[in-house]
Amino acid sequence: MELFSEQAVYDACPVVVELPVVWGEMDSMQHVNNTVYIRWMEAARFEYFEKVELRSATAQSGRTGILKSVDCNFRLPLTWPDKVLVGGKVIELGKDYFVIQHVVFSCNHQKVAAHGRAVVVGFDYRKQKKSDFPPGLVEKIQKLEDMT
Repeated sequence: MELFSEQAVYDACPVVVELPVVWGEMDSMQHVNNTVYIRWMEAARFEYFEKVELRSATAQSGRTGILKSVDCNFRLPLTWPDKVLVGGKVIELGKDYFVIQHVVFSCNHQKVAAHGRAVVVGFDYRKQKKSDFPPGLVEKIQKLEDMT
């Protein structure tokens, strides 16, 4: 996802969270630690889960989505003070998995600082094994992403 403005992030991603870069997130190398980018992506992913009402679907069915894998490609070291926009967009969807693409956009630099992907798979907590997603989740994702 190549984005060149704050508005482009909002246009490209159905879910965007705005987060401040906190001084304490910097490490001994004088830039934001690499693990923070993963947490920022997690914040966007959980906002996505809220938009598609995953928690209520999980409570009803015992089935949910859990993280299978995550990757992050760093493009720009960030420092305090700054604000980031972290977007999420599902780019691949099945009945038991989806891939969400994330982008971390620096408002100070007006550039993408990192991008990555997370694979989320269906899981049944009652049976303790992989499963399809809860009923209706795929349709909610399709609607949010305008895939229908």
